[in-house]
Parts: sequence; structure tokens; C-alpha cells
Amino acid sequence: MSSDLLKYLSSKVQEDIKALSDDLSLGKAKDHGEYKFYCGIVRGLMMANSLFEETARKMEHDED
Repeated sequence: MSSDLLKYLSSKVQEDIKALSDDLSLGKAKDHGEYKFYCGIVRGLMMANSLFEETARKMEHDED
């Protein structure tokens, strides 16, 4: 897997995080349960994004 692919995946995840965050900030959650559910999704996406970014950095460092 190349670091370019990881960077691409990271950018797509960031787009999803932004879209969900925008919806939450606009009050689109129907109730508190749905709000918590989407907050959990955002948290999971942020964790995945951190892994993508960290792995891409390590791969670039190893290539040097």
C-alpha cells in the first residue's frame, strides 16, 4: 500500500467527518440518542484518520 493511497483515504475520511460535523452543528439529529450515535461515528472516523496519517508518515520515512 502506498502512502498516496493512505493520504487519499485520509482526505475522504476528513470529508465525511466534516459532513457529519456540519449536520450535527445544524441540529439535524432527531434526538439525543441519534446525536450520540453520530458523535460515535465521528470519533471512530477520527481514530481511523489518525491511523492513516501515522502510517503514511512512517511509510514516507522508511522510503527515505
